[in-house]
Amino acid sequence: MKLFQYLLLAGLLTVVSCSKGTSEVEDETASMEFTEDEADFIVDAEDEDLIIEEEPLLADGAGSEPILLEEPIASSDSPIELGTDEGSYTVKKGETLMMVAFNIYGDYRKWKDLAMLNGVQGDRVAAGATIRYQKPVTPFVWNPEGLPYLIKSGDTLATISQDKYGTAAKWRSIYDNNRPLIKDPNLIFAGFTLYYIQQRDLASE
Repeated sequence: MKLFQYLLLAGLLTVVSCSKGTSEVEDETASMEFTEDEADFIVDAEDEDLIIEEEPLLADGAGSEPILLEEPIASSDSPIELGTDEGSYTVKKGETLMMVAFNIYGDYRKWKDLAMLNGVQGDRVAAGATIRYQKPVTPFVWNPEGLPYLIKSGDTLATISQDKYGTAAKWRSIYDNNRPLIKDPNLIFAGFTLYYIQQRDLASE
């Protein structure tokens, strides 16, 4: 009888032990699966292709009315002919690849070409860095007229016109004076410097 009770007790202990072991394995497995999901999320979040804070900063005043054009503005762009020679450009303090591209080619949109050539992620570059570029056949030269104005976040041509001339209606004068820099009157970038003619020198519109 005692032997039977002993065997019965041993059997019950074995069942309880197995049940507990199975539960622990399930808990551990669930924990591992959660950890792996978290790891995948972290990797995805750090994907270099998703880093958008290094993209160019639009001035684009929030809530401002876009400039409506009565007729399309003829593009003054002409294809940039590139030579076979390569040059180097030393980045100055505060410059971005967009600014470097404008200084070299007169077209800020070529910043992505510079980024690809130099293995740079995004538009931001450190002061003192050397940027390689393919030299244009005709060097870009721009001698703007007027006084400088540093574009700030939230600016539009209309708000700059209002600030400098007391009316938003003279945005076209600023645009025409900065045609190499401004491809679209509704698209300007914080950090760039544009130039405006003083009120006394501006023909009445």
